[in-house]
Amino acid sequence: MEGVLFEDIRVFLPRYLNPEHQDKLLEAVRQFPNIKQFYLLNKYEDELLQGDGWRGFVAINFHNGDRKKVSGLVLSNSCDIDVKNPRDGDPNIIFAPLIRVSRFKQILIEAGKSEAAATDKIDTIRRQCITSIFYLPELPHVLEESMAILDDLHQHPLSDFHASEKAKLFTLDQFAFYLFLLKLSIHFTRFNEALPRYSEQPTAVT
Repeated sequence: MEGVLFEDIRVFLPRYLNPEHQDKLLEAVRQFPNIKQFYLLNKYEDELLQGDGWRGFVAINFHNGDRKKVSGLVLSNSCDIDVKNPRDGDPNIIFAPLIRVSRFKQILIEAGKSEAAATDKIDTIRRQCITSIFYLPELPHVLEESMAILDDLHQHPLSDFHASEKAKLFTLDQFAFYLFLLKLSIHFTRFNEALPRYSEQPTAVT
């Protein structure tokens, strides 16, 4: 990640960070994927933020309507789910359920993959190489090594979530949050879909 590529990354660093914090984030990018710190500890413990992990969401099974309490990763923008912001209706928190990596490997093997193929898949996930999966390393005593599949999304009304029994699992640190936003951008807003979206005879809007 040296040379021109590394300097290109600097262009996309968050502008709200001061130069010192930008340098720290850039250094974390340089060290990826050998990052030891991924979570921000003892800070924002009571705030509901984008990229947070929380216990207490309800996921509804599309096929049978079953409701299940799950832990999830928040995808909603922090401002959109801030209870202090005035709004006309009750917004939904968009989240992706968390899956233990060990459980996902078991699912792969049960689906017919060999042990070696399943291990290779998990290694790819750990290196954040799959755009539709966000990998979450272990947080001792709080979270097993986990992952969130970004096309398995659910919603939970904000008022109901705040009124229910819940617990915060983690807040992403600056590098992890930056990586999370990159994953979201790539997964949901790709500019390289290679489809020309032009009609044969463009018409003017009147």
